[in-house]
Amino acid sequence: MSTTQRTTHPEALRLDNVTLQFPGTHRPAVEDVSLKVDRGKVVAVIGPSGCGKSTILNLAAGLLTPTQGQVHYAGEPVTTVNSDAAYVTQQSHLLPWLSVRANIGLALKFRKVPKEEREERIAHWVRLVGLTGFEKHFPRELSGGMQKRCAIARALIYDPSIVLMDEPFGPLDAITRLNLQQELLNIWQEQNGTLVFVTHDLNEALYLADEVIVMSRGPGTIRRVIQVPFERPRSIGSLVETPEFSELYNDLWSLFASEQQEAA
Repeated sequence: MSTTQRTTHPEALRLDNVTLQFPGTHRPAVEDVSLKVDRGKVVAVIGPSGCGKSTILNLAAGLLTPTQGQVHYAGEPVTTVNSDAAYVTQQSHLLPWLSVRANIGLALKFRKVPKEEREERIAHWVRLVGLTGFEKHFPRELSGGMQKRCAIARALIYDPSIVLMDEPFGPLDAITRLNLQQELLNIWQEQNGTLVFVTHDLNEALYLADEVIVMSRGPGTIRRVIQVPFERPRSIGSLVETPEFSELYNDLWSLFASEQQEAA
């Protein structure tokens, strides 16, 4: 399948009856999981700790192989690392010998983007994630939150067709978090890309997502898929003030809390 076919296929990601059990464990990490993510959608995955949320992302990225079932990306089975996917993990995984500027621009360099364009895009993302003045610093010279900002910029700078994010905004301060959440919405609207992210923040799930997948306690299964009804473009600041948002948040919290209690 060509790159054009991959980026226009109606399904970005599909899991069919997927079970994954790690060797030496007594129960699966996820069990009989089936889900579909349409191209151009933003999907949040929530659930209790240990329910397999990160496992779903690792399967989508081709870093894990199901024990049973099959993972598809753009209609094709995922049998190796999914090179079309940008993946922001919980750890930043920056290259320690490269500066902030070089880390952020790495994907553009690999894709042979002309130097002038590359420098402009790097400068834009440095400003966006609040790292101005730290362009020449190395990862060891950054705080954990600054490393995370650098990793997010590195993943998004080349406009990938699908982005996988595992607790992407966890260590960030409130202002940077809100700015990046809004920027993600702006990028999605402009690029019609696909985003699948794991979060424990229910506000974040409802701000960003078209669908929220609620997973059960481990072994993880799909408890419920919630359609988020809010029209786009969205303003994070005004959305939270609506009664519709409050009602949906309370419903989601009740469902999430019941799974948390059962997992305790």
